Amino acid sequence: MNCGFCVTGKLGFKRDLTREEIVSQILYANTRIRNKFWKKEDGTLRATRNVVFMGMGEPLLNYQNLKKSIEFMLAQEKWLSLSRRHITISTCWIIPGIEQLVKDKIPVKLAISLHAPNQKLRDSLMPVAKAYPLDELMKSIDKYVESSDNRIFYEYIMIKGITDKPELAYELATLLKKKLAHVNLIPYNVNPAIKMEESSKKTIKEFKDILEKEGITVTIRDSLGRDLKSACGQLGYEKIKKENE
Repeated sequence: MNCGFCVTGKLGFKRDLTREEIVSQILYANTRIRNKFWKKEDGTLRATRNVVFMGMGEPLLNYQNLKKSIEFMLAQEKWLSLSRRHITISTCWIIPGIEQLVKDKIPVKLAISLHAPNQKLRDSLMPVAKAYPLDELMKSIDKYVESSDNRIFYEYIMIKGITDKPELAYELATLLKKKLAHVNLIPYNVNPAIKMEESSKKTIKEFKDILEKEGITVTIRDSLGRDLKSACGQLGYEKIKKENE
């Protein structure tokens, strides 16, 4: 989606995953888990507990394969140890896809890559915002919440001097007030291709405090995989690094 803060998007589009490729990732993970940990104390086999559709691409632009893979997961609920409450779609707000989820009655969890509380800032960070305005997004999310009764997770990246200003925290609180919402603050993962910096821990904590004071439920993500340059937005790090040398 070519978001301004994500090095992964600079790798370009190759193709969509098929339903079989998506499901096989869960089967592979379950095999690894069972080979290593085998059974729980109650005698049942250990397995993947949660599935999140995200990463190198936009799930709602691969809608049919997304839908088919979720239908398979839910149909095999007991076998895969999954339920609709353990499946999340992370999207940078493809409104037609969200509305199609409502029509198809796919009531899994939804995580919105918001990253800015106003249209101007989002336009500068995420090209997709120009096609799908913020006010229209919030209307489509309201429809999804009404149909699924699920809390929406809003992902918000903390970039030094850009998205971490106190006034933006108040603006975000106003946007989400009285909504079924949970904000996940994501410390920016630096990479060699983009000149942006991670917000300080102090700044992130102050941002969080403002949101909580305004009545918004919020957590700070503990980013994993940084040492391998495989954290959120870092996939493709080594390739881009070589191109810049």
